[in-house]
Amino acid sequence: MSSAPETDTELMTTVKRVPGGAVSNWLLDNVDAGAELELTTPRGMFCLRPAEVPMLGFSGGSGITPLLSLAKSALATTDRPVRLLCADRDKESIIFDTVLADLAERYRGRLTVVRHLDADRGLLDAAAIREFVGADGGADSYVCGPEPFMALVESALAGPGAVFSERFGSMPSPPRDAPATAAAEPDATVTIVLGSKRVSMPRRANETLLESARRGGLAPPFSCEAGNCGTCIARLTKGSATMRVNDALTEEEVADGYVLTCQGVPETGSVTVRYE
Repeated sequence: MSSAPETDTELMTTVKRVPGGAVSNWLLDNVDAGAELELTTPRGMFCLRPAEVPMLGFSGGSGITPLLSLAKSALATTDRPVRLLCADRDKESIIFDTVLADLAERYRGRLTVVRHLDADRGLLDAAAIREFVGADGGADSYVCGPEPFMALVESALAGPGAVFSERFGSMPSPPRDAPATAAAEPDATVTIVLGSKRVSMPRRANETLLESARRGGLAPPFSCEAGNCGTCIARLTKGSATMRVNDALTEEEVADGYVLTCQGVPETGSVTVRYE
């Protein structure tokens, strides 16, 4: 990690470049009293989806953070039962324990919180996950936590219910000299619409839509640049693109033309992307 910025302006520029999963550590290491930070509104896709089926939440460690918000929303705005399976290393590692206990008391009969401590029972396994799901195979399941935990839960959820995941880790970007997804055609262009601004530029092979937007002098929203958070979402209004990684958009959203611009590479011809 580089040394702390010397000015507030430099700080505001630098903080935007920190991957989403590393923001908290970066702030602890670099921000002092009096510093000014530029914040944006939430833009993620890990939101409570309209449904009448039960809500199941699977959290690993700090993955309980977004699930707590989803549970609060479901309890306050719907009649759906909510059940959470929270996996932590040990009792000392638990966060929001009191908050969840208070919620369970307030919504007695609707909210159930099941604790799994690795120190007492070993690592969570697929059998324990299926036992927790029980007869709620058709429920909406929300998953957040370390990548191995999420992969385990997703593989164990074999029922017909929908599964929504929030990944906060980063993934390595492909090397700059990686083979192009598709060679840029002569005269092919990338057009980016952001607010009242519209820029067009020649397409470059293997360049993401986000990189094209920056090359055109725009400053579109982004965060993790790993295909996880959904901050950079935009809509293709012309042409098509292939996403290297997509851990944020549903199949329906992709079918409607939405794309993660940090991962989207134009396939053929010219493309137009609009940030909504």
